[in-house]
Amino acid sequence: MEIEVYFPNMTSTLQITGCGFNVKPPGWSYPIHHHHLFELAYGFSGEARQHVNGNTVCVREGDWLLVKSGVKHGTDNRSDSPYSFFNIHFDVDDPELRKRLSASDYGLLPRADAEKTRLPSYMKHIERILTESLMSSTYGTANPIPLDRIGPGPKIELQAYVLLIVKEIADSASIRTSLATNASLPVISTLETDLAHAVEERLQLMALSPAEETIAGIARQLHISRSQCTKTFTKVYGVSPRRYVSRLIAGRAKFMLVTTSMSIEDIALELGFRSLSHFSRQFRRWTGVSPLQYRPKHE
Repeated sequence: MEIEVYFPNMTSTLQITGCGFNVKPPGWSYPIHHHHLFELAYGFSGEARQHVNGNTVCVREGDWLLVKSGVKHGTDNRSDSPYSFFNIHFDVDDPELRKRLSASDYGLLPRADAEKTRLPSYMKHIERILTESLMSSTYGTANPIPLDRIGPGPKIELQAYVLLIVKEIADSASIRTSLATNASLPVISTLETDLAHAVEERLQLMALSPAEETIAGIARQLHISRSQCTKTFTKVYGVSPRRYVSRLIAGRAKFMLVTTSMSIEDIALELGFRSLSHFSRQFRRWTGVSPLQYRPKHE
């Protein structure tokens, strides 16, 4: 008997920015701000108040806090002790994972619940990686370690554990409950769901031929206004039609770079970009690296 098992093609990207440990004195604060990345904070010791879209959340030792991308937030330490924490700014382009992480503006995973997961084990590995990198660096504790000074092995290991942490957070029943509790989810009718699905089918085709279709054109096909098209789709899918198409095109771009021998210029033209430079700029926004850097190097 002959058996073959194949996994699906996987070209998802994890972008990590500002991953590391921090110790801040009493009275420290970081102003209200927002960015396009998800943020995940873990309290090592002390406590701090996180201000998220008008709500205040206290993060204590052992707690995890997830803040959705685009949400305004800030931090302050009003206790008498230093506040030490580990945080990660990250982005992922897997649609199902993003959907789980975006269920609400924020979610809190308390220490008691976090200790029932694999998170403590993953954090021990990350502590080891960063400690070893710090000990082998000539930069000292007063300066951050440039990413290019961390060896390729530890760098891949760090990325792997960060992705495992993100997965554990997304899978945690406790944080899903927290996300649901903090969510003000809209009531979606069957008609709205059917309409959003019809829009989604056409957006899939639009991603294949972006120069031949527009969101306004899709709205005309469905006999609705463009604003209704955008509003309904965003309500059901949690992302605008334009951003949804952008993610589909990003996925195609990564797949073509990894699995074909097409030139980067030909890929750009195939995806509807007006120039190679335009494609390169957009690809860097998607992934944090250029198409040439993303493409595997065969030696």
